[in-house]
Formats: sequence, C-alpha cells, structure tokens
Amino acid sequence: MRHISATSWPALTYLRGLPSVDQRRLTVMGFSFGGIQTMLAVERGPGYRVAVNCSGAAQTWSSSPDLQRRFITAARGAAIPVFFLQAQNDYDLTPNRVLSEQVRASGKQAESRVYPAHGISAQDGHRFCVRGVDVWGPDVARFIEAHLK
Repeated sequence: MRHISATSWPALTYLRGLPSVDQRRLTVMGFSFGGIQTMLAVERGPGYRVAVNCSGAAQTWSSSPDLQRRFITAARGAAIPVFFLQAQNDYDLTPNRVLSEQVRASGKQAESRVYPAHGISAQDGHRFCVRGVDVWGPDVARFIEAHLK
C-alpha cells in the first residue's frame, strides 16, 4: 500500500497555499462518494486533523467485498479522529458501525451517530447529509472543535 502524501490531494495543496487558512485546523468531510474519499484521507492523514464521513459507501458496501476490505484497512490505519453520521433510513448502516469500530481499534477517537429517519426512502435518508445539517451540524461542530484544541 502506498503512502498518501499531501501532494496527491489537490484540495489540500490548494488550502495550504491560502494565507487565510489555519493549517492547524484543517478538517476533511465527505458525503456519499465524498465519504469514500474521506476514508482514504483518514488513513495516515495527509495533513487533516479531523474527518467527518457522512454515508460513505452506504450504497455500495453490501455488494463490494473489495471495497469493504479497503476501507477496513483505511480505518485501521486512521491517523486522525473521525465522526461518522447517517440517517436511520440510509441504504446501509453497516459501514458506519464497522468503520467506526476499526478507527477506535486503531487507537484514534471515533464517534458514530445514526440519526432518526429523514424522509421516507433510502435515497431521502442518504440525502440527510445535505438536507439535515440543522440536525447533525451541532454534533459535528462539537466533535471538530474538541479535536482541534
């Protein structure tokens, strides 16, 4: 497995070039496919201090054993604390549970929250990450601030 360097993350490189960005407070957050990317950033963190994974791999977890193995490896190699969140009616809650357990086993802090159902379908639940900020936002802000001190 190759080591991820900061230069392989264009967004991180961009942020590091902005004089207004406090390099000691960089946080990565992703939703759905972005949550998948967040898990890759968590592994031996290339410069982020905290991560938030919202519904990463919820749609693909059950049908992809290779993806499961890769993310379990990433979670076991966690270099930073991770907050996992989903709505109860998202496609699959398993990645939240499994990956948060693996991050904790790595010695890093993880919090996993499953919020009440959002809407009526699995797609509605998946969109909770975008449409439920007023619900999960305070919890995520608390987690981030606690780990940036």
